[in-house]
Amino acid sequence: MLSHNLKRILARLLCLSVSIFMATPGLACTTFRLQSQDGAWITGRSMELGLDLKSNVMLVPRQFTLNAMQPGMKPGMTWTAKYGFLGINTFDLNVATDGMNEVGLTAHALYIPGFFEYQTYVAENKNTIANTDIVNWALSQFETVGEVSEALKNITVYGLDIPQIGVQPLHWAFRDAKGGSIVIEYVNKQLMVYENPIGVLTNAPTFDWHINNLRNHINLTNINVDGLTLGKTSLKPLGQGTGLLGIPGDYTPPSRFLRATALAFASQPVPTAREASNLAFHILNAVDIPIGVVAERVTGKDGAKDALAYEQTQWVTVYDLKNKIAYFRTYGNLNIRQINLNKMNFSGKVIQYVQMSREMVTEDLTPVVK
Repeated sequence: MLSHNLKRILARLLCLSVSIFMATPGLACTTFRLQSQDGAWITGRSMELGLDLKSNVMLVPRQFTLNAMQPGMKPGMTWTAKYGFLGINTFDLNVATDGMNEVGLTAHALYIPGFFEYQTYVAENKNTIANTDIVNWALSQFETVGEVSEALKNITVYGLDIPQIGVQPLHWAFRDAKGGSIVIEYVNKQLMVYENPIGVLTNAPTFDWHINNLRNHINLTNINVDGLTLGKTSLKPLGQGTGLLGIPGDYTPPSRFLRATALAFASQPVPTAREASNLAFHILNAVDIPIGVVAERVTGKDGAKDALAYEQTQWVTVYDLKNKIAYFRTYGNLNIRQINLNKMNFSGKVIQYVQMSREMVTEDLTPVVK
C-alpha cells in the first residue's frame, strides 16, 4: 500500500499528466551567473512552460527525511537532510526544480529533450534515485559542486516514467559559493560532468555543443564598430550597439545560450552582491517570453480541432550565494521578493511554504488633489 502522502503525490501527478498531455510545449529555461566586485557569486534562472506549474517556495529543514521515488511511484532510497534548503516546487509536490541551500549551493534543472539517456534501474541497487530527485538530494547534502560530482559516481540515476508524460528529459546546473560551476548530463547512460566556467546553460543540445557553438560568434563585442570609408564616401553607424549586431534574438536554446553569455560577460561589473542581483534581473529580461510569442501546435484528439499552446516565463529566480538571499518574481507579479536563508530557522520539523503571488502589484503614486 502506498502511504497517504504518496497517494496524494500520485493523484497530483496523474492530474498533471493529463494537463501536459493536452498541451506540451517544451521548457525553454535559461540560467547564468555573475560575480560582483565584493566576491559574491550570483545566479539567475528563468522557468518557461506553456502549462501553469503553480510553483511555490518550499523551505526544507535540516534533519528532515527525504526519499527517492522508485518505478511505479513507490518509495525508494531515503536520506536525512544535512543542510536546510529553499526549493521552487511544482503542483504542490515536495520536489524542487530549482533552489539554494543554507551554505550557498544552487541547483537548476533544465530540459534537454532528445539528448539524454539515464542509467538503468536495478531493483537490487539501493543507491538509486530518480532524475526528478536530484535537486532535493544535492541541496540537502552538499556544500560544493565537487562534492556533488563525487557523490554522483556512487549513485544510479534513472529516468522516472510518469504516467502519460513519460520520462522528463533533464540536465542540471550546479554552482557553489566558492566559485565552482558544473553541468550534469546523462548521455548514453553515462554520467557526464562538465566544468562550466562560463556559467551559462539552456536546453538542447548537450552542453559541449553549446560551448563549441560560441566559436561561431567570437566577432561579437560590446564595443561599437567604427565607420566605414568607401572611396570618398564615409558611412557612419546608424546608432548604438553595432558591436553586437547579429546577436540572435529568438528563443531557441542556442540563441538564448549565446545571448545570456554575451550579456553576462559584457555587463559592467558592479561593486556589491545586491547590485549584481539587480543586474541579473536585467539580463533575465533579455530571455523573458511574453505569452503568445512562442506557440506550439497541439493536434486535436478524437475529432477535436488543433489548438495552440503558448509558452511563457512563469517565474525567475536570482540567488546570492555569498549572502544566502533568494530573490524571485513571477509572470503576473514583477515585484522582486526575497527570502534570507540566514534568518531562517532550519531546525524545524516540517516543510514551510511561501506563496509565489501571481497577481500584479503596483504602487499608486497619483498626487492627491487638494
